[in-house]
Amino acid sequence: MPQHIIIDFDSTFVSVESLDEFIFFLSRDVKKKSSLNKKVKELTDAGMNGEIDFNISLSKRLELIDAGFDDIISFISLLQNNVTKSFVSNINFIKKNSSKIIIISGGFCEFIAPIVSRFNIGEGQIFANRFEYNELNKIIGVDKTTPFFKAYTKTKLVRSLNLHGEIHVIGDGFTDYEIWAHEEASRFFAFIENIKRENVINHSDDIIQNIDEYIKIISLLKH
Repeated sequence: MPQHIIIDFDSTFVSVESLDEFIFFLSRDVKKKSSLNKKVKELTDAGMNGEIDFNISLSKRLELIDAGFDDIISFISLLQNNVTKSFVSNINFIKKNSSKIIIISGGFCEFIAPIVSRFNIGEGQIFANRFEYNELNKIIGVDKTTPFFKAYTKTKLVRSLNLHGEIHVIGDGFTDYEIWAHEEASRFFAFIENIKRENVINHSDDIIQNIDEYIKIISLLKH
């Protein structure tokens, strides 16, 4: 059993990209929604596949937001319905091993914390972006003071955590793969239950369809 399990959030812990879904949720104009969806998906895919810098992808998507904290609260109830199926079915395993889990995501803590708390994963175990707000609680950008933003990449963040022992990474994106590629993790498991990113799969030694497969693999490891 590994000492640390690093798990991505978007398209891994949940079946969607939470920021993208938030943007869609905010879109009131049905006529513009289709073109907006296309634009957002292109930006997300380019960032997740390593085609453009992830932070550039993020900033361009943030430009599409006109929302406040109240909108986030409303959105969370919808996001709760998008927790990945195999995470839900294996909630007891996750709770039992929650102290080993670290959530590292380019997403936002405001979305992540309410979802993973159900699995006994505390906010102190989450390393992600946070929104920046004005005096009216309107979102005006990303908080540049968080450890995640300062680290700039997941790899640098993991390095700064100075973790020891066996470290596993579970995720769907290229930035998750890079943690292992830069030798900051013992193994990387490309997670394809929700989406298959060829650029990630082609670089991965371990590919898992769901959390059930991960549990089977680690059950064979010496404790």
